[in-house]
Amino acid sequence: MSSTLKYVPVFRARQQEILVLKETDFGNSIYPMVEVIKEKDRKNNQQSSFEIYSDLIGSISSDYVFLSLPNYIKLSNSTQSDVVTFSRIVLESVSGRVDFLGQFRAIERVVPVISSLLNLLGEADTIRRQSEELVGKYSKIAYMTSPDSFEEDLVEIEQFIRNGSDFFIYDLGTVSPTNPIFRKHNRVLRDRFKSVTKIIIRSALNSDIKNVELDHNDVISEADNSLIESFERELFDAFGDYAGIKKDDMSAGGTISPGFIFYDPYDNLYYGFKAEVKKLEQFKDFIVPAVLGSAAYNRLDHDYSTFVEGNPGVQMLRDILSGVENGKNQAKFKKIAMLHYLHCMKVWIDEGRTIPLYQE
Repeated sequence: MSSTLKYVPVFRARQQEILVLKETDFGNSIYPMVEVIKEKDRKNNQQSSFEIYSDLIGSISSDYVFLSLPNYIKLSNSTQSDVVTFSRIVLESVSGRVDFLGQFRAIERVVPVISSLLNLLGEADTIRRQSEELVGKYSKIAYMTSPDSFEEDLVEIEQFIRNGSDFFIYDLGTVSPTNPIFRKHNRVLRDRFKSVTKIIIRSALNSDIKNVELDHNDVISEADNSLIESFERELFDAFGDYAGIKKDDMSAGGTISPGFIFYDPYDNLYYGFKAEVKKLEQFKDFIVPAVLGSAAYNRLDHDYSTFVEGNPGVQMLRDILSGVENGKNQAKFKKIAMLHYLHCMKVWIDEGRTIPLYQE
């Protein structure tokens, strides 16, 4: 059981997320989770998937790395083709999952995540079948369940989860932490897995939040970051989310839609900023000045300076404003949002702060 773990940021293995994974020192109390959603990080990479993800894991500065094969991806005509292929071959197959996760058994920091395929395929016993193959290969395993399959999953998980070493993860998905279903499930969990590290995960920003629909320089009312306030009260050891960005549906293409989501730990809310016109120049000329001139940012800068000092996301915003950094890159602002949010989480942990900060 980990006595130090407090936060699990979830990363899809894509370009900007990979950059953040490689550039961040997660310390001893943050274990990132890498969700593998396609065979290779980029199409022209000549390395094998094992080499690609082994190198990635080796570049991450953390005590452990959760390696996950998600079971929530809903394929559609707009889903990226490489995600569709990987899903068909690996994500939708027990043997494909076992073979993929088993490759990394020699890397001690890897904690494979076993999750059910009941809702994806309608197959029973998928946790048991994965566990029988992987338990002997790893000293630590994480078992993940969700509201839709909790009762069925729990029966299988209890057969294999090991006290003192393994992890139990409850993924809320889009379910609110105040939902009666979660409250019902948590009544069961309170009496179980007392010698296992328990983690609760939920995306604060779901895919239905669109840049074009943001109210400029205003609170995003649909965002819900309340897990950081409630996870200990609900008797979980740590919480997780998607590190300050949306849990999008991984669709292909898309249009230019300049916008930015800024996390404010003072009130534990997200603020939206959007362009006046759909031009990339709006990031540097309109959005960045608005963020750095906002009341939310200036309150942090003046009254809670450690949340700004040494913050690589804030530094990138300043460099874009001054012209040192190119701001005409929509994807770059995903990286900025993640770096800023992760810095806030590290300060929260390292300084023992209370979020929202106004409660201190």
